[in-house]
Amino acid sequence: MDMLRLQPSTNSSSNDMMDKAKRVWNMLDELASSDPTAYKKFIEKTLKEGNEWMSPPTPYLAIRSVLHNNPNIKVFYLNIFTWLRLPTPMKADELTKMYSLPPTEIIHNNESCILVNIAVHPNVMNIIGRTQLIRSIFDLIMSQHNLLVDYNHYKILDEKIIGNIEEIQQNFVKPILKNKNNDENIEELIDNDLSPSIIKQLSSITMTNQSSSSNKQQQQKKKNIKPPVLIEELWTIPTHTEEITSNNNFLIIRVSLPECESVADCDVTVLPSEDIVQVECSKIHTRLKLDMKKRKKPNILNCNSVFDIQRLTAKFVRKTQNLILTIPIIVEPSTDEQNK
Repeated sequence: MDMLRLQPSTNSSSNDMMDKAKRVWNMLDELASSDPTAYKKFIEKTLKEGNEWMSPPTPYLAIRSVLHNNPNIKVFYLNIFTWLRLPTPMKADELTKMYSLPPTEIIHNNESCILVNIAVHPNVMNIIGRTQLIRSIFDLIMSQHNLLVDYNHYKILDEKIIGNIEEIQQNFVKPILKNKNNDENIEELIDNDLSPSIIKQLSSITMTNQSSSSNKQQQQKKKNIKPPVLIEELWTIPTHTEEITSNNNFLIIRVSLPECESVADCDVTVLPSEDIVQVECSKIHTRLKLDMKKRKKPNILNCNSVFDIQRLTAKFVRKTQNLILTIPIIVEPSTDEQNK
């Protein structure tokens, strides 16, 4: 699950691969002869992009917290990495895509711990912010691995990573290395703006004077080629907000589902025994698990508040593509107050 996968290898013959290699060298020779400056810039740019594209995830921050539902291990660590291979988020309401390694048990500072390593695109921090990202990851860990992490009292550590960085990075890129001998479909790489795309850039530099009829043929060819899937089965967490109404009667949760079209695309599950509300959208493979015990409650003097999730109502607003959950709040006098 949640594995990086390269496009399946094609059945191109050795002669086909040699022909494609010759095309690259011919384009390079032509560019070097006609415009040495452009040739130099292209080589430098390609090497830079290649180094960035092939580099492993970079440690961003490490977090320590506490596990509440594990009788044997109480200490939890989270390593967050940034990785340019992951999809680039463009706006705040876009689904956050993550790539996670399975939880592992380690010994750190003479303590038994559970460690989770997760990678996101570097732009994620600029769009949704660090606090929201950490909270979303903790919800996701609960949903996927049934690990209840305390995100009210977590600590961001001075070090950026817990564990062996080389070993963790190797585990991230293993699915890619397994496919390193696969023959990529070069024509698809050309036509779908995948980075780095050497032949596409060469073509744009050396073939600008081709006839319009040739361009039309290339455009028609692009339409007939389906983009390869380089990353599949990523975890996705919808952006959501929470607020309590001014009269303290309801908790309103707005879940952003930008690719859903109606409430029929959403599945809301209420688990009263666990005090859990879960939102799923199979259409876009996203899931949000809300532990109601961790939701903010009204601050009313001498009163206790309880979320009545069994009377929850859900409404999908097509204009904003938001699923709105309305959860009644029951406010009762505290036990101490009743005994006075």
